[in-house]
Amino acid sequence: MIKIAYLKEKNKIKALPLKVQKNILRILKVIESEYGKSRRYEDYGGYVLVVEKEKEKDFEVIKNKTYIDCDNIIAEYVDKIVCSDGEVYTNSLILCNNDYAISLIIPLELTPQNLKNYMID
Repeated sequence: MIKIAYLKEKNKIKALPLKVQKNILRILKVIESEYGKSRRYEDYGGYVLVVEKEKEKDFEVIKNKTYIDCDNIIAEYVDKIVCSDGEVYTNSLILCNNDYAISLIIPLELTPQNLKNYMID
């Protein structure tokens, strides 16, 4: 699993497809423009979590550390990210409160059905 909270950490996502990287950077730009580059991400704005391919166990880590059960959570929205090589990811926005959100980036094949139900094709 990759956790990224600041634009300055963009080297963490270099191995991901370019379209996924751009999506993550867009999210981080919004967070930093609203809450600042030097914010404590634990308190304001939030961050992005990327579930890596073939790492279903990441969902247990997410559940234990963030208390987000992807099988039951209500997502604000779920977008599909279609990469140039045909890979598909989902971007699920989970609002924790009015000043804090976690974006979950998940390969489509690992995305729980609960989150897929929020996608608009």
